Amino acid sequence: MVKIRRPLGSLASEINAGGEDRLRRRVGPEQSPVQRHTQGMYPRREESWRPLTRQRVAAFLRLFVLCFVELENGLPLQTVTYHLLKKKLVKRILPWIHNRLVYTMDERFCPITLEQFRVVDQNLVDHMPMVRRDDDWGAIAYLFKEVVQQRREEYQRLEDMEREVMEAVRRCLGH
Repeated sequence: MVKIRRPLGSLASEINAGGEDRLRRRVGPEQSPVQRHTQGMYPRREESWRPLTRQRVAAFLRLFVLCFVELENGLPLQTVTYHLLKKKLVKRILPWIHNRLVYTMDERFCPITLEQFRVVDQNLVDHMPMVRRDDDWGAIAYLFKEVVQQRREEYQRLEDMEREVMEAVRRCLGH
């Protein structure tokens, strides 16, 4: 049987570099994904009370998904927190996205990515069906559905072109 573990070597260099307490450190308390995300938002200045940017909206949408969908490893939040998150989404985030919609197929100019849209759209059905029927979200959904349709058409066109080229090559090599 192959041994994977190697014997532990001398820790003297670790003690010399980091001090005697280096080896006695304890791991901090376990945190839920929501706690880790919110604690990471503060140093990156991604709070939603600041002027919104694409990065802050992405961080808020991730927090929204963590709180409402991915409930693993965490205690349920208080109902006030859920209410505040829903209110912030409806009153601040969705209008910001709607006001910055650009009808283009280039994702660099869209306020959120297609993946973020898909995740939020799936979860609005379960958690906030009234918001999903709202005009702001309707315009956002329409834009992204058009983007998906355009991409499908582009892929189909490219596949057709590739097929034609392969047929032309076969005809040239066959004669």
